Amino acid sequence: MLLDAGCVRVEDVRCPGHGRGWSAGEPVTRFGVVFPRAGVFRRSVDGLETVADSVSGYLQRPGSEQRIAHPRGGDRCTSITVSPATLRSFTDDSRLPTDRADVAVAIDATSDLRHRELIARARRGAHADELIERAITLVGDVLTELAPDAVDAGFPSGAARRRRLVDEVRQALHEEPDLTLTELARLVGLSPFHLSRMFKQACGLTISAYRVRLRVRGALERLGEGERDLARLAVDTGFADQAHLTRRVRTETGDTPGRLRALLA
Repeated sequence: MLLDAGCVRVEDVRCPGHGRGWSAGEPVTRFGVVFPRAGVFRRSVDGLETVADSVSGYLQRPGSEQRIAHPRGGDRCTSITVSPATLRSFTDDSRLPTDRADVAVAIDATSDLRHRELIARARRGAHADELIERAITLVGDVLTELAPDAVDAGFPSGAARRRRLVDEVRQALHEEPDLTLTELARLVGLSPFHLSRMFKQACGLTISAYRVRLRVRGALERLGEGERDLARLAVDTGFADQAHLTRRVRTETGDTPGRLRALLA
């Protein structure tokens, strides 16, 4: 388990694949998207069989029971599951395509790289806000491919309205930088996926990246005022510690806080 935020979970699943026979039945309790990263395996849902590999993943639905067989050794997968409320926020579940063996998901090059990046960022200890936004966007994009009309129905119409909602979110982040994606979505009456998608279209970056940029700009202002206590500056501007502050400032500016203080003060 790499992320368990209630609304969304991310798991790095590794199966050794001992034997070629079918596993015991595994009940599915949460809706999810599974992206295989390596290996190939067979999956049986209610007696219907499909093959999964790094080019073709699948949806899994609560209430079904699956069995797995490994004809050629083990496999590794990225599993992203969402709560019922989160699924409803994407679209009406009854309007999603249905199949007793669940729906195959074609994994294009972009999706493949993005779910691998999600796993890598989680292993490196990325902030939960970033991981939640990455995971929800991945699931939302898959559902958009499968049921575009159902998902797009929740996307705000009109450029002026979208800009107004984005401005509300930007203002809220200035007032309370720690608001989560879910809280921001609730504030403007959208699903987390629709808000994240709309925000990136308007601002050119994700909400989590925008939040980090705001914190870096606040730190630069303090450095320009001559702040010398970098540990205190990190806490005051919302970073985990001085090392985190230094990494983020260097990523944004190409320089360290110490050098920037000499330049700006």
